[in-house]
Amino acid sequence: MSAWKARLGILTAIAAFATVSHGAGDTGLIVETTIPVITKKETELNRVVSSAGKTYAVARYELPTRGSVPHILAIDQDDYVWFSESGGRFADNFIDQPAANRIGRIDLNGRIAEWTIADEDTSPMGIVFDQDGALWITERLADRIARLDMDGTITRFPVPTGQSWPTGIAIGPDGYVWFTETMGNKIGSLDPGSGRIVEYDIPTPDSRPTGIAVGPDGIVWVAQRDANIVGRLDPETGEFVEFRLPTPDSKPCGIAIAPDGTVWFSERSGGKLGTISPDGAINEYALQDRSAGPFLMAIDKRGDVWFTEIFSNRIGRLDVETKRFEHFEVAEGTLYPAGIALDSKGNVWFAEQASDHIGVIVRNDLAYLGDETATARGPTIRAAADSYTIESFPIPTPDSIPGIVEVDASDTVWFTQMGGGFVGPGFPPGPPGSKVGRIRNGALIEIPLPTPESGPTSLGLDHKNGDVWVSLRAANKVARIRDDEIEEFGIPVPNSVPIGIAVDSKHNVWVALSAAAKLGRRQADGTWRFLDLPDPASNPRTIYVDRLDRIWFSEKDGNHLGLIDESTWTYRRWLIPTPLAWPLSIVDDPYGNVWFAQMRSDKLARFDPIAEKFTEYELPIQSAPFKLSYDDENSAIWISTIFANAVLRFDIDAGRVSRAYPVPNQGVWVGGIARDRDHCFWVTEQFGNQIDRLCIDGISIGTVRAGSSQSQSAE
Repeated sequence: MSAWKARLGILTAIAAFATVSHGAGDTGLIVETTIPVITKKETELNRVVSSAGKTYAVARYELPTRGSVPHILAIDQDDYVWFSESGGRFADNFIDQPAANRIGRIDLNGRIAEWTIADEDTSPMGIVFDQDGALWITERLADRIARLDMDGTITRFPVPTGQSWPTGIAIGPDGYVWFTETMGNKIGSLDPGSGRIVEYDIPTPDSRPTGIAVGPDGIVWVAQRDANIVGRLDPETGEFVEFRLPTPDSKPCGIAIAPDGTVWFSERSGGKLGTISPDGAINEYALQDRSAGPFLMAIDKRGDVWFTEIFSNRIGRLDVETKRFEHFEVAEGTLYPAGIALDSKGNVWFAEQASDHIGVIVRNDLAYLGDETATARGPTIRAAADSYTIESFPIPTPDSIPGIVEVDASDTVWFTQMGGGFVGPGFPPGPPGSKVGRIRNGALIEIPLPTPESGPTSLGLDHKNGDVWVSLRAANKVARIRDDEIEEFGIPVPNSVPIGIAVDSKHNVWVALSAAAKLGRRQADGTWRFLDLPDPASNPRTIYVDRLDRIWFSEKDGNHLGLIDESTWTYRRWLIPTPLAWPLSIVDDPYGNVWFAQMRSDKLARFDPIAEKFTEYELPIQSAPFKLSYDDENSAIWISTIFANAVLRFDIDAGRVSRAYPVPNQGVWVGGIARDRDHCFWVTEQFGNQIDRLCIDGISIGTVRAGSSQSQSAE
């Protein structure tokens, strides 16, 4: 729409009349500290195929109280997910439940905390965090704004207009709190320092303002739902301008502002998303299903618009580059999804009002974390004529998220059951795992660890005595499995988050302490010693003992490869050429080189320690290489992939991936990889909750065990 035509849609351009509250509204009313009730719930993990044919993992969390009606979401700086529990009866004939009075939170371990914020059922609606980490809340039925501090203190600010129904809420660049008064037909502004509230009348009567957003320029935008108008308020001048939408009776509800400043709005009854410029120029984008009910929105770093579809029970995404929609049917039944928010990893959270669940779509694009857009495809995978068989072993514990796998000298297969709550991306909140899995002679059993929810993550084998060592990230321990008996040992560094673990020929156990930026060595007598890395945010994840008994490590966020000199208790580090490579799994070859996966950059790298030279090889884009297995006999490296759902064969002589062997399921994240004595590969399906045995003609020997197997041709 041209600017001239947009101006024809302007209804009013006036200086809005403002009223100011005094008395209690200036200082607020501080009530006693509220203490949360904490509930542990099992995570429901599923995989969904979007309308674009892509498979995603979806986690859902059932709220402890039926009839909670979770409404709006906000995510804090620690990626904890907060939500309002509004209860029902906030619209005619919609969710016939009593009003509620709680604020909830999901932490990284999937625990749900709930704060009762009032004695009466005030129906909290909008929530938003300010720059100091306080949560601001609109209490619809109490006609007030509340601030919840993290110590549980609640400060209340009464809205001057009675029966105003404060609903939407936003924070301006100056820290002022803005909110809509849906029944009062006003916009309110609250000075958090003085508690002073200013109200602005909306020119069009009975417009039912709902969504509100404040741009970086301080301009306030509001969705005037029942008037079919998007309004703009300049707080400096008091000028209020209204723009009528082209689609009749479209019911604009949500307002969101993109990183580039673009103002987006949703049309619940019009079945469209739209943009509006400061002078009122409007562009609309229609969903194919016009009755879907696009409701509330969140905009990611790339500018793509994620939105809830309240009537079609879906989550939608608009690709702003292609202007194409993608839809996600996240669960069966009636959901009425409302609030939506994105965490720091780009995972998409949403509130299911009718089913009393909070859900999350796990993002499967690591490029998002660097705010990058892939512009070209990586190398293609040549089709292979060889066949292979896969035997699958389902894991009895639901949603165990199997991780690393190793095969010991007796051909016993060991794997960790990591559970949730991992330091992402992609691992949704949930309780850390409590077990280690073992497959011996075709039989799978689970071995409980002494410390529940300890988060077993990585494995290290002592090849001389047969011990199996496990890092327990949530318990801050390591565990030893000897003759199927488990003993745990504490790490004398608090909250270190041990991840990578390896054992040298002297029975020393080496551990990468991710959160502490340290490398630890535990000797056979139990003595610990540590090396500090120079960057506290380096996040060491992998530690590896090569065939010469050298100790290598990689820094996921520090982007370095390192080598420890045990005799001098020092190390050397080499900066990896590709920024944001995310170096992870390490293996070595017979020539003294080390190879490692670059999960973030979709590359495989070789490092020559004599020449001190890196050589990098591109892998298929968005494959996210994770773990490696070196194959001397076939001059190959076998690679598990998080996003390609396949095992890749990298031919060293050719310097490229020659073929891929898909696992049976899509969207499962192929994690660990290890070979048994028959040269078959064991891989874990993290979101598939099973472990697979992959045997390839011409590579593997022997026969496949009877079981849930299938024959395929490589693709």
